[in-house]
Amino acid sequence: MTDQTDQHVLLPEGTFTHEEACAVTAAYSNIAIEDDQGTHFRLVVRRDGELVKRYWNFEPDAGYWLNRGITDYGVKKQ
Repeated sequence: MTDQTDQHVLLPEGTFTHEEACAVTAAYSNIAIEDDQGTHFRLVVRRDGELVKRYWNFEPDAGYWLNRGITDYGVKKQ
């Protein structure tokens, strides 16, 4: 049985919605939505304040690459 605290909140492998991005930002303290223009925006992963990954939500492989940043650097909110 897997401990729920070890589970990551992740995005779909490709493009993702604002709702899916909000679920990720609600779970992690170092992931944020930037340049929010309604239908398109960037999701940003930071480590110690420095940019690790940043992708627009409409990029074909954005979720795949951001998920790698989330699993490697995501800091879960308490």
